[in-house]
Amino acid sequence: MAAETSTEVAETAKQFVLKEEVIVERQWLKLAETTYTDPFGKTRTWETVKRTGNKKGVTADGVAVIAVLQRTLHYDCIVLVKQFRPPINGYCLEFPAGLIEENESAESAALRELKEETGYKGEVIECTPALCLDPGMSNSTTHIVSVIINGDEAENTRPKQNLADLDTAHPSNHILQSR
Repeated sequence: MAAETSTEVAETAKQFVLKEEVIVERQWLKLAETTYTDPFGKTRTWETVKRTGNKKGVTADGVAVIAVLQRTLHYDCIVLVKQFRPPINGYCLEFPAGLIEENESAESAALRELKEETGYKGEVIECTPALCLDPGMSNSTTHIVSVIINGDEAENTRPKQNLADLDTAHPSNHILQSR
């Protein structure tokens, strides 16, 4: 019988997490050291960031909204928000987004976040399954929700942000429209 090659061993070894030790846990996140087996069966460690709390009736942590503003006689625009992000000590252009609340659907969360962050009201066109955002570092998941905004409707002609709680929301949000 021929000896197995390292590639064959890697293909047959089952990878799994052996244990997870929480290093620090705060209100929104926890940092953990995860011990797992690699494709060759060797035990290794990995630092991970995870969201705290499991909300009932929620399919992912959050939503990101791809909102298209449509107006008669105008080009369609993608609505973005400009937010200060402390981890990078700078501003980012982002899709409106946020966490899904307990027992809230992804679609409802998307429309709520769009209204809060931009003032626009829209209609959900499509919602993806839960997607991993950065699986090499975190277990955070999101739904990408496509929304159409009728810019000709009176409620969407002069939208006003409605940031729920300036302590936890992002008071530096600015609405941007991009063609």
